[in-house]
Amino acid sequence: MAKIETEAKRLVNTKSTPDTKHLDLLDKIDFNPVFIMAEHRSGTTVLYQTLVKTQSFNFIKAYHVIKYNEILSNYLNNKEDQACQDLLELLVSLGVKDRVIDNVEVTPNLPEEYGFILQNCGYQFHLNPDNLHIFKELCKKIQFISDTNRPLLLSNPWCYQHFMYVKSVFPQAKFIFIHRHPIHVINSKLKAERSMLSNRNEYANLVSNRYQDTFKNSFKRWYHQLLYSSYFDLGLRRFTRSAVTSTTYFLQNIDALSQTDYVSITYEELCNAPEITIFKILEFLGLEAKDTLDYKSLIQPRPLKLLPEIVRNYDEIREQLKPYFVYHKYV
Repeated sequence: MAKIETEAKRLVNTKSTPDTKHLDLLDKIDFNPVFIMAEHRSGTTVLYQTLVKTQSFNFIKAYHVIKYNEILSNYLNNKEDQACQDLLELLVSLGVKDRVIDNVEVTPNLPEEYGFILQNCGYQFHLNPDNLHIFKELCKKIQFISDTNRPLLLSNPWCYQHFMYVKSVFPQAKFIFIHRHPIHVINSKLKAERSMLSNRNEYANLVSNRYQDTFKNSFKRWYHQLLYSSYFDLGLRRFTRSAVTSTTYFLQNIDALSQTDYVSITYEELCNAPEITIFKILEFLGLEAKDTLDYKSLIQPRPLKLLPEIVRNYDEIREQLKPYFVYHKYV
C-alpha cells in the first residue's frame, strides 16, 4: 500500500501543468510566513478574512486552491482576471453563494486554507517533511504574483497539532493562536460535518479532492455519516477525543515558543472587541492596517444553539478538557 501511495504522489508531482515551465522563476523568491493556528471552527475564517481586509498581507484564496496548477501561467499571460471571472461564473452556475456550513460568502477571493492544496497534490493536509516542498512552492507562487513586501498570511487548522514542526522548519515564522470555548468548537464541528455529508456541498467539491471522493463513494459517505452521527454519541465522542488531543498538544508545547514568536487571542474577545483585537495582532507583527474598516460589521457572532448530545454530556466533556478550561478561564 505504501509503495502504491508513493508512486501516486510521484505521478502527481511529475505531471506537467501550465505552471511547470515557469517554476524556475521561484528560485529566488522568499516569503515571511504568519500562521493562524487553531482548531477548525474556532473562528479562523473570520479572523483570516478580517486580517486580509486590512490590506497588510498576501494570502491564499479560493482561486489559488481551485486553479493551483495555473497560478503562474495565468499571471504571466495576463489571464488571471479572466480566470477569476470564469470561476465566478462557475460558482454562479452551481448555485454557490456561501459555504452553507457558516453562511460565509464564496467568491474567487475568499481566503482559504493551504491544506487543500497539499491534499489535492496527494499529501496529508498538515505540513510535514513529505509535503514541505509543495508548501514552499505554493508560498513562493503567491509571493511571486503579489506584493513581495507583504508578509504571507496562512491558515490551516490541520497544522494546529503540529505547530512545533512548523516552527522548526520556519524559525522566522510568527503565529497567531485563536482559541474558542472547546465545547462550542465541538458543537460547531458536529453541525458542519453532518451538513457536509447530508447534501453535496458544491464549494467543498471544488476545493477538496478528498470531499469529492467521499461523496462519489456511497459506502464511504455512509461510513462517515455513521462516524459523525448521534448514534451512541459517536460523533460527539470522536470530536471530544480530537479536542483532548489538540488542547493537550497546545498546553504541552506553547511554553517552548518564545513570547516574541506568537500572539494569542480568543474568538470571544475577537467578537466582543474586534478592533482592539485586530490592532493587537497588527502591533505584534509590526504592521499597520492599510485600509479603514468597520470591524463591528465584519465580525458578528452567530447565535449559539447546542446539540442535544452536547447538552446531555456537557459536564463530562468539560471534565475531560479541564486543563484547557482552566488555562482560558472557560466555564
